[in-house]
Amino acid sequence: MAVELRCPECRAKLKLDDAPDAGTDIECPKCGTTFVAPEPADDEGDDRPKKKKSDDRPKKDRERDGAGEGKKKDKPAKGGADPKAPKKRKSKKRETSKGLLVGVIVAGLVMLACVTGLLVYLLGRTPKSVEMMHYVPEDADSLSGLNLGHAQKYPEFYKALSGTFGGSEFKLAGDGIGRAIGANDLDGLADHVLFGSNSKGHSAMVFRTKSEFNADGLGKLPGAKQQSLDGRTYYAVDGFSSGAPRTRVFAPTNRLVVVCPQDVPEPVFKKILSGNAGSQDKTAGSRMGELGKRVTRGTFWSLQLFQGDSKPPAAPAASKDGAGGSDDGKAQLARTIAETLSGSKGYGLKASIGSREVRFEVVVWYADSEKASSTSRKWKESDLGKGDEGTPPRWWKSEVDPLGNKIKAQMLANIGCGSSGDLFYARSSVESADLKESVSNVANKFNPRGGSGGGGGGAGMPPPGGPAGPAPGGPGPRPGGPKPRRRVRACR
Repeated sequence: MAVELRCPECRAKLKLDDAPDAGTDIECPKCGTTFVAPEPADDEGDDRPKKKKSDDRPKKDRERDGAGEGKKKDKPAKGGADPKAPKKRKSKKRETSKGLLVGVIVAGLVMLACVTGLLVYLLGRTPKSVEMMHYVPEDADSLSGLNLGHAQKYPEFYKALSGTFGGSEFKLAGDGIGRAIGANDLDGLADHVLFGSNSKGHSAMVFRTKSEFNADGLGKLPGAKQQSLDGRTYYAVDGFSSGAPRTRVFAPTNRLVVVCPQDVPEPVFKKILSGNAGSQDKTAGSRMGELGKRVTRGTFWSLQLFQGDSKPPAAPAASKDGAGGSDDGKAQLARTIAETLSGSKGYGLKASIGSREVRFEVVVWYADSEKASSTSRKWKESDLGKGDEGTPPRWWKSEVDPLGNKIKAQMLANIGCGSSGDLFYARSSVESADLKESVSNVANKFNPRGGSGGGGGGAGMPPPGGPAGPAPGGPGPRPGGPKPRRRVRACR
């Protein structure tokens, strides 16, 4: 029986003489699409097993869709859920306690305020050494300091060191003031000691105590007579050493004691007594710049500024004795000092005590960084800059030999130098245990009121690469930094 079909792709009519079996592939003669013949329309009465209803879509569509059938999962119908199954409850979102939230915010703000306040305090506070410099002559250009509190953390070394203080003025003054205010002696009294003097010889000595004290105790000093100037109290007392002239003592705070000689003119003393109020920006603490910030960190330090009437030393005339003269080493040292300090704004030295080693450093302050850099290159290329691989100059040997071969070898091996901004520095180090035997030679360089000069540290200083102490009065170890023995040198 003839049958008529339509192509599902182009809808063209196809006339067939006999009805094809259901599922038979038929090709459309018009568009070439192959499709499956549908089941007869009157198959309800047929008892034969029915074939699975075939997909009458084009073959290429069936092949494309059939590739993903295995990957798709049938989703259950929305209405197919069991009505008796318990309903899933949605968990309630917990609301954050407003009180807790406010507490966290307040705590955060308080912590931020504390951190900010601490930073302001640390960055804005006046360093101890700068505060002490307010009580020396305003135009002081020679300064030195002893951080006794730090040195006392190393008892054995300090014992050897304190034995060198002997009859020095600051030792006698510290002992006397300590007894008067109940601190027994210098060791119990002072955390820091600072000396300052100007080119006219006007000077003052400042003690920073370990704890607060009652200033009335100064009235117990021998021969104390309370006096007043511009409403500020001070005491005229007997000199601290036998036969010394009377001096003046006052306490500007409950942590500072100032000793000022009687021969300091009253106008100068008046400003010292007031802490140079109104002109603190002119004191050494403000004028010393980066040089002072670096040098005053040492356990013992000395600083010389070339400002006003104070000038760098001039080079000495050539020795008449020639190269073989008896003072050739000293003359060579003096010329080296003059060359290194020429055009500088100041210099300083420091010694820092540690458990393993004592580090020394000489620092020269130039007008610009180029001068500091060129000086560093010069010393790096010198024989002394090569350390134990070079041949030290004659002045080095004459200055360092008295310290002994062991210390001399360490200082030479640990030599280093460099520059930082406008500063040139040279450094070395010596093991603490080995330095004890020669500690007196080192201490004299930082004790301006002892054997190596008065007035707060105005003695001549060796150049970078030389011993870290005043040239007159004996040698001291070369300036140094934190370098153990035989460490790779910075000069190289």
